[in-house]
Amino acid sequence: MVDDTVPQGYLDAATPVLVIMGVSGCGKTTMNEHLGSKLGWDMAEADDFHPQANIDKMAHGVPLTDQDRWPWLDSIHNWIADHIRRGVPGTVTCSALKRIYRDRLRMPGVVFIHLSGDYDSIMERLSKRQGHFMKPQMLRSQFDTLEPLGPDEVHLTIDVGLRMSPEIEAEEVIDTLGLQCDVKAHAVQVHTERARQVARQ
Repeated sequence: MVDDTVPQGYLDAATPVLVIMGVSGCGKTTMNEHLGSKLGWDMAEADDFHPQANIDKMAHGVPLTDQDRWPWLDSIHNWIADHIRRGVPGTVTCSALKRIYRDRLRMPGVVFIHLSGDYDSIMERLSKRQGHFMKPQMLRSQFDTLEPLGPDEVHLTIDVGLRMSPEIEAEEVIDTLGLQCDVKAHAVQVHTERARQVARQ
């Protein structure tokens, strides 16, 4: 864990929705799958909210403009708001690179889970992916766009460069937020990984 700004008791009286964010290739979908599986919550993928015109642009290596992104962000906002209104917890991926994008998604119960890493390590991972419409050469523009989260933005930041397994990363999120699920079988691995990270510092 690199950064934790979640206030004590933040989720005590709120329906949690975790927004898994970061540049393309950082592992958002994998984290989403692990959290959804362990928590039994509703899951959604940001890619599924894009209109076809956005997908076509990205497939041709054309970066999206803010005008392209607002309807997409509005759809994700509505998904989050609906789950909070109904009291149904969930997880959703979204790059959420700019603060103004995150502001559109912020509401009581939302926690941003930022999967952070340096350009080279994420480019290496992204270049190995198949069948995804995000082109590796577009990664630089994503890093250029990424705005660091402020202390007033409720978030956890995980450094994917530490090379924890995705399962351990998910359990760190669950444990840090005090969420209810059975992770006892992996408690030893979590403690071992934390000791390894402390030894690296």
